[in-house]
Amino acid sequence: MNTKFISTSALVLGLTLSPMAAFPVLAQTSMEMTQSSPNAAKAPYDIQFLDTMVEHHRDGIKMFKMGAEKAQSQELRDKAQKMVDDQEKEIPELKAMREKIKPNAPEAINMKMPGMMVMDMDKLESVSGKDFDHQFLNMTIKHHQGAVDMSRDALKHAKSQQVKNQAQMIIDMQAKEIADMQRMHDAVK
Repeated sequence: MNTKFISTSALVLGLTLSPMAAFPVLAQTSMEMTQSSPNAAKAPYDIQFLDTMVEHHRDGIKMFKMGAEKAQSQELRDKAQKMVDDQEKEIPELKAMREKIKPNAPEAINMKMPGMMVMDMDKLESVSGKDFDHQFLNMTIKHHQGAVDMSRDALKHAKSQQVKNQAQMIIDMQAKEIADMQRMHDAVK
């Protein structure tokens, strides 16, 4: 029997019966959560913090870009775009700091660090108008609070003063943005 024919037939049959089963990547939802890097929890704390904060920022940027495009309020669209710009600027700074501390260290994203959470982007994709603004602000406030929580943990556990300084800067910036967004949230009602 021709095994090439059987394999091809099985693929075609699989696609016909269940296209999502044949290609599980297509079935992923926007709630997909980043996995921790192998052995992340065993990496030096400073590397864990920096790598995980980069991942936290990447997740936030996805959400903020949606806000910049979809928010009803111009003030909120502008705020979302500023958050995209700020965090896109900060990611290379975090990576450069990481290379100074421990060059070429294996990636150490630790999804168990304080402040890491699943962001359900489906909630944002399914609403519009004031409902979008309200949901976006709720999610962004929680996301920013996560960065504050992770940074407070870094103030306690980081060894590098540069990392502690960065953590304090994140706390200060995100706390201010939380206050701004809380004011905006109260105005949306």
